[in-house]
Amino acid sequence: MSRLSVALMGAGQMGSNHARVISESVVARLSVVIDPNPVAAQRLAELYGCRASSYIEDALAADAVVIAASTQARIECVTPVLQAGIPVFVEKPFALDLATLDQMLALAAHKNTPVMCGFVERFNAAIRTAAALLDEEPVHVLCTRHSPPAPRIASSVVHDMLLHDLDLAVGLFGWQEPVLMGSACVRPPGGQHFEIADCTIGFDGKGLATLSSNRMGHRKIRAVSIYGATKLVEVDLLRQAVTVYRNVSQEMTQSGGGVGYRSSTEVDIPFVRHSGEPLALQFAHFLSLVDGAADIDVERRRIRPAHVLAQGIEDGLHV
Repeated sequence: MSRLSVALMGAGQMGSNHARVISESVVARLSVVIDPNPVAAQRLAELYGCRASSYIEDALAADAVVIAASTQARIECVTPVLQAGIPVFVEKPFALDLATLDQMLALAAHKNTPVMCGFVERFNAAIRTAAALLDEEPVHVLCTRHSPPAPRIASSVVHDMLLHDLDLAVGLFGWQEPVLMGSACVRPPGGQHFEIADCTIGFDGKGLATLSSNRMGHRKIRAVSIYGATKLVEVDLLRQAVTVYRNVSQEMTQSGGGVGYRSSTEVDIPFVRHSGEPLALQFAHFLSLVDGAADIDVERRRIRPAHVLAQGIEDGLHV
C-alpha cells in the first residue's frame, strides 16, 4: 500500500520537528519541503530525502499538508490548500484574528476538508493521565506557563504560550462554553509584543480557570493543577509527573499553650504511560482525520474556543 504524501510548509525550528515526525511515520511520507528561503528548504529536504521548493503551489499535489510557516505567513499558505480541498494541519495559532480564523474554518466546513490546529499539549502523556483520573467535574483549573525571554518569537505571549492553556482549560471543563471574566497583559518598555498575560475564565458559574503565562521569567515552569470536590490533581509537564492529593481530615490543635493546625492528606503518584512523542501522536491523529477514522466536524469546532478567548485577552485593557 502506498504511503500518504505530505507537503511541509516551513523549514524553521518547528518545521524541522514536523519533518522528522513525518519521515518517521509508517503510513505517510514527506514529499516536499516548501519555504521562501531556498537554502533552508534544501537543507531539510536533503536531510529527509524529498524535494525542496519555494512555491506554495507545489503543496497542492500532496495528499495532505502540514503548515509550520511563520505566524504572519500562515494564512497565505492555508487558503490555497483549503480551496483545493486538501486536508491541512496548521501550527498554532491558526490565525491571529478571529475574523480570519472563522473565514478559514467556514471554508474547511464548506469543502468538508479535515483541518487541525497544533494544540500539542492535548497529546501530552501527563495531561492524558490527569484527564483519565477526573471522575468529577473540576471546580478550578490553575495553569502556570513561564519561561525566560525568547526574542526569536515574533508574536504575543497570548498566542504563543497562553493559547496552549486556554485550550487545555476548555478541554478539562468538557468543552463547555467559556466566558472570559478578566485579563491583563504587560508589554515591556520598547517591546513590540505582550510578554506577560494572566486571565480568569468562567464555565457556567460552576468552575473557574486561572491562567498565567510569562516570557520574562527566570526559570521554565509548566504546571497544571486541577481541583475537584474530592481531590487535587497536579501535573508537572516538564517532569511528566502527576500527583493526586485527597484531604482526609483537618483540625485545630492546642499544644504548649498555643493553637496549631493539623491535617491529614492522602498522596497518590500514578504511573504516567507514555505511548509516544506528543508531536508524533498529534500527527497520527491528523492522519486519522484524513482517513476518516476521527470526526472532522468535532476537530474543527474545537479549534475556535481558545482563539476566541485569546482575541478577547488581546483586545482587553492592558498595561
